[in-house]
Amino acid sequence: MDFTGEMEIYRPHKATADEMTKFHSDEYIRFLRSIRPDNMTEYNKQMQRFNVGEDCPVFDGLYEFCQLSAGGSVAAAVKLNKQASEICINWGGGLHHAKKSEASGFCYVNDIVLGILELLKIPPACSLH
Repeated sequence: MDFTGEMEIYRPHKATADEMTKFHSDEYIRFLRSIRPDNMTEYNKQMQRFNVGEDCPVFDGLYEFCQLSAGGSVAAAVKLNKQASEICINWGGGLHHAKKSEASGFCYVNDIVLGILELLKIPPACSLH
């Protein structure tokens, strides 16, 4: 089956620091915004603290990568809450290993938690019998 005629493709917005700190600590997000391959030596202590380096390497565009992953899931949740879509998929998301102040398993921000927090802004409809 070809569903391409029935799908809409959206470009994700870049999540803001305010959006990402709905779950992640301010200090961790500031670190992700600041760290780059050319300044890593200045952040040795923070890299250990936030588990960045080995399993979660620093690369050019790291913060933008985090913004797009998180922004895609938050935007999908907004569309679902507004009933603008029945199904939303963030192909750049699913990075669920990240903790509040720690990267893990190539996951730097937990877009799943951020999406769920957005979904929880609208209480589910209840039916009383």
